[in-house]
Amino acid sequence: MWIWEYLQNVVSEMEKVNWPSRDELISSTLVTLVATFIISAFIFLTDRTLSTILRFLYQQ
Repeated sequence: MWIWEYLQNVVSEMEKVNWPSRDELISSTLVTLVATFIISAFIFLTDRTLSTILRFLYQQ
């Protein structure tokens, strides 16, 4: 029964995992959200700036 052995190995490996604490999880989530927001804002502003420049250049 290879499925049973596989599931036993899965359970065994899951017990070895070092799960983060609630505070670590919240902190990591906040860092990820802030970084995502900053990168998104940078890309948005870069796109708007380049669009404005190109629109100006093509009008002339």
